[in-house]
Amino acid sequence: MGETITFRVDEKTRQVLRNLMDHDKGTRSQVIKEALQARWAAIEKSARPSAWEVYSKLEIPAPRGPKHDRARHAKKLIREMLLAKRRNGTL
Repeated sequence: MGETITFRVDEKTRQVLRNLMDHDKGTRSQVIKEALQARWAAIEKSARPSAWEVYSKLEIPAPRGPKHDRARHAKKLIREMLLAKRRNGTL
């Protein structure tokens, strides 16, 4: 069995508790347990770092260019191919 805790509530809190009991069709203890668990889940969620915070701390290496990038020298490569065909007499 669980531990018994007693606490005082003001009139406004008592009314909120009654409304929640009527809405959820539960007991006081169930309503309070659910409220505490929801509050704790919200605290844990806010304590976790966001995805932006996690990825901002990563050290990403500077991008290196590819060793053989044909697109950079496409004009030069086509020119060389055409000259080779001309030299061989196939153009």
